[in-house]
Amino acid sequence: MTEKVTARCSWAQTAGKELQQVIPTRHSDEDVFEKPDLDDVIDEERAVLFSNNDCPSIPCELQFQISPNFKIAAITLVCSAPKVEVFVGPTQEYLETIYGTSLEEQEADIPIRPYRYDVEIDRSGIAEINLKLLTSAKEICVYGAMLHIAPNPNGITTQQQKPFDIQKIQELLQKGGASGCSNQADENDEKLQKFLCMMKGLSCPAQPNPMPPATDADVSPSVQQQIDAKFEQLQLTITKRLDEFEAQQTAKLDRIIAMLEKKK
Repeated sequence: MTEKVTARCSWAQTAGKELQQVIPTRHSDEDVFEKPDLDDVIDEERAVLFSNNDCPSIPCELQFQISPNFKIAAITLVCSAPKVEVFVGPTQEYLETIYGTSLEEQEADIPIRPYRYDVEIDRSGIAEINLKLLTSAKEICVYGAMLHIAPNPNGITTQQQKPFDIQKIQELLQKGGASGCSNQADENDEKLQKFLCMMKGLSCPAQPNPMPPATDADVSPSVQQQIDAKFEQLQLTITKRLDEFEAQQTAKLDRIIAMLEKKK
């Protein structure tokens, strides 16, 4: 099954079909990467020519991206550039520099010499890859390319919000329930703010120095009863929201797993 590939080049295309239409994918479930046959990679219908006569200072970069449900395990490329720099991930982290293997004899009189690259991506969850083709030529021919992909377990987990500690939230909500201080409403606001910070995976801002605790005589029984009732209602609302959020995430994971199982 061929997955959709988003592909682009920083140089102008002068011949061939649209780049992303000629990049096939191959599912790779083996622990050991097996290089594909050359005939499975290159083809007259897959050859693409790029040029950059106007701005020679701009390097030729090939960018490939697939659905985050999959990861790029390796890439096979046959092009006319003798050296390639590899960058991976959304931050374009530098991975390595590779010299291609020439497919023709050095003595042969070939205007655009083909070089082969088989690059394994030993990283988890890589769905984007950028290849910088290093050459002094003003034209580059891509004879063919193939992405070797596999199911990406990080495609499920990395797109979720940062996990939050339910036990810490419950302890936070239960603290001070019986403390009976005049600043109970302010403390409830602070607890709610900390809860929202945990939900978003953020660090909570520093709180100002608290006021000295008031005595029980400063709070009337009726006011204390209203505060306790509101606090209990807030706790029930937050617990309900947590249950709904967990149910939604579980249903989403079930749908994604079912889709992945159908594609096997």
